[in-house]
Amino acid sequence: MNIFQRFLILWIIVWPVFGLAQAKLKIESKRVVVGETLNYKATWGFFTIGSASTRIDKNIHKSGSTICYRIDVEGQTNGLAKLFYLQDKWVAYIDTATFATHKAFRRIREGNYELDEQVYFDQINHKAEVKKLDKKTKSFVLKKIYKIPGNMRDVVASFMVVRLIDLSKYSKGETITIDGFLENEAYKIDVVFEGKEYVKKNNTTILCYKLKPILPKNNVFNGQKAVEVWLSTDKSQTIIRISAKMFIGNILIELQN
Repeated sequence: MNIFQRFLILWIIVWPVFGLAQAKLKIESKRVVVGETLNYKATWGFFTIGSASTRIDKNIHKSGSTICYRIDVEGQTNGLAKLFYLQDKWVAYIDTATFATHKAFRRIREGNYELDEQVYFDQINHKAEVKKLDKKTKSFVLKKIYKIPGNMRDVVASFMVVRLIDLSKYSKGETITIDGFLENEAYKIDVVFEGKEYVKKNNTTILCYKLKPILPKNNVFNGQKAVEVWLSTDKSQTIIRISAKMFIGNILIELQN
C-alpha cells in the first residue's frame, strides 16, 4: 500500500489505536443512534484527496443468538488522489450489550491489491476465525484461527466505542493504556487525554475533547505524537476532526454533515 492509500484510511486506522478492549471502560448504548450517517472529507493542503463515511444500520440484526448493531465504514480516493486508487469497505456486527464484535467483513481495493475477508469472533472461547476469498473457487477459505482476549473488538467496533466512553470523567494529561488487536497482532498503546479545545468548522466553533495516541514507530506518521483527534463534547461525542503529521505533509480529515 503506498503512502497516499495509507492516509486515506487514517480515520479507520486511528480506532485500533483506541482498541478499548477492556471491559472496565464504561460505555453507554443509549448514545448509539441507529440510522446515523456521518460523512468525512480528507484534504492535503488545498487538495481534496478522499472521502469516507460511517453508517449505523437503522435495523437491529442477529448473529446467532446475539442482538447486534450493523456498522458500515467506507473510504475512497477522489480528486487528485484518484491516481492512487482506493475503495475500501468494512462491515461489523457488534453486540448491543457489550460492543464486542461477532462478525466482521472487509472488501479492500487499493491499486492492484485486493482482499475479501470474513472474521468470525468466538467471544466465549476467545477465538477469531479468519476466512479469505479464493479467487479461483469464488468461495471463502479458512486461513487461520487466532486466540483473542475476551470482548474483543475489531476496527469498526473500536471506532464506535471511542464515542461512547464518558470523556468528561477524564482529567487533562491523564493517560489510558489500552490493549487491542489489529492485523493479527496484539498490542498495548497509550492515549493521552488533552482536555477540551475549540475547533473552527465553517462559520461556527465547536467545543471538543482532544485525544492524542502515542503511536509506535512507523514509516507513515512523522513522530509518535503525530495524530490528534477531536470529538464533540455533547452526548453524541461525534468525531469532528482528525489531524495527522506525515512525512509527505499534514493530512486533515473533517466531518462534513
